[in-house]
Amino acid sequence: MQAEIAAKRLAREGLTDRCQVICADFAELPVEPHYDAMVAVEAVVHSPSLENLLPSLADRLRSGGRLILCDDWLTDKDRGLAARERCLDQFRAGWRVGSLHTVAELVAMSERAGLRLVEDLDLTSYLRLGRPRDHVIRLAVDATVVVPRLRDRLVEMPFWANMIGGSALQAALSRRWLEYHLIVLEKA
Repeated sequence: MQAEIAAKRLAREGLTDRCQVICADFAELPVEPHYDAMVAVEAVVHSPSLENLLPSLADRLRSGGRLILCDDWLTDKDRGLAARERCLDQFRAGWRVGSLHTVAELVAMSERAGLRLVEDLDLTSYLRLGRPRDHVIRLAVDATVVVPRLRDRLVEMPFWANMIGGSALQAALSRRWLEYHLIVLEKA
């Protein structure tokens, strides 16, 4: 649906001769064509292995091409704190997160894949955290801990998984255990 909406918008803007929307698994993009830019918004955390994904994406970029990532990234704040680890585990389970790394880890993996960091913008302060609906969701999610194993069962249901993961994400972002960054990488 998102690819269809994007294609219609490109057509409205007269950009179809310059831009193409491809609906595909980002880990299995076609070998051709090579791209000038690739954008992934809130997507790479769902990759089972960012270490394996980055070389695949870099291979599909032209020289000088850019990979633009906007996603959640781990911080080192309170690393090892039990509450932090529980919160991050709930985020991973609820939102089916496969790869959660720090920006520094991303940069190191990117360099090994032939990409260099061009820009890193921390957008966390621009997020609207703690809205009234977020408090209601947190209360509902927190209530699930009173019944043993209930949260484990609920996380298997898409609606509740989204609520559990989203509530954990809100908590992690507000405590700066996670940060939301726009990162631009360029192929040499």
